[in-house]
Amino acid sequence: MVDFSGNSDGSGLGEFKLIARLAEFGSAPELQQAESVLTGIGDDAAVVSTPSGQMLLTTDAIVDGVHFRSANERWYDIGWKCAVSNLSDIAAMGGVPDHALVTLGVPRGASEDTYVEFYSGMNEAFEKFGGRLVGGDVVSSPTMFVNLALTGHPVTDGIWLQRSTAKLGDLVCVTGTLGSSAGGLEVLLSGESNPSGQILIDRHYRPTPRIELGNRLVESGVRCAMDVSDGLVGDLEKIASMSSVGIKIEMACIPIAPELKFMVGTSAIELALSGGEDYELVFTTPESVVDNLPHDVKSQISVIGRVTHDTVVGGDLRVVDSTGKTYEPIRKGWDHLNG
Repeated sequence: MVDFSGNSDGSGLGEFKLIARLAEFGSAPELQQAESVLTGIGDDAAVVSTPSGQMLLTTDAIVDGVHFRSANERWYDIGWKCAVSNLSDIAAMGGVPDHALVTLGVPRGASEDTYVEFYSGMNEAFEKFGGRLVGGDVVSSPTMFVNLALTGHPVTDGIWLQRSTAKLGDLVCVTGTLGSSAGGLEVLLSGESNPSGQILIDRHYRPTPRIELGNRLVESGVRCAMDVSDGLVGDLEKIASMSSVGIKIEMACIPIAPELKFMVGTSAIELALSGGEDYELVFTTPESVVDNLPHDVKSQISVIGRVTHDTVVGGDLRVVDSTGKTYEPIRKGWDHLNG
């Protein structure tokens, strides 16, 4: 019997605590075909075994007023970002995207043109990075929402990236730069307009899922990764927890775009540590694997820390400044139930 604490409306529960409790239902040994679940709740996507091969499954929802503002009317960009959030989950597993289903919650009086633009943005992202929209559902709703489910497959049969496979001595690495999406949101809210600010706005609205890079990492021997969707600190805490390891990251090594430093100054490091929706990949792997990465892959990553301890119950993450002192970020990342 699963006993839920907190109020019936979910208050008192954080997003990840709730997910952990709900995962107990999916892991029940008496469920039919339990052996077909190769990786269940807790990673960026589930991995299941089917008669035709292994399949990746992921889904994500966006809600007006929470993830986007319909008043902005950037429907094409919203469609793009909705697709990318799911494509990034496939990238974080080292997979290849296949087919998508979309459920639309449509308020009364909504414009048909809104959804045409939205679908155009989604389709452009799928055309560019892989995947194909094959169906879905439309329901009436007082608030506009979109739920997208995406399937994929491992680029290498039987091998995929997980959060639970970090090992003592692994280097901690990230792709690209961090904090730019959150910086773009700050620029939008401030109303400032200059070339650097526009670059950040574009990174907020039009992020890039690291599909090809995720595939290359798997092929190079990386086995532990996830995407940076809720903030670097919060996401690394998930890896530390699921792998039962201690991780130390160096603030001075975290890659930050020059445009972000120009626009927000010293606040850039906080956005890099805790800002979400960059959709870069954070991964751990032995130093020998990093040393042998192809040059074009190595040029896209930064080493930011190391796995320092193993058998750490619940995991542990430590951020240190240039003097080696522990630094406490102002905020650790996004939690959909507690903000």
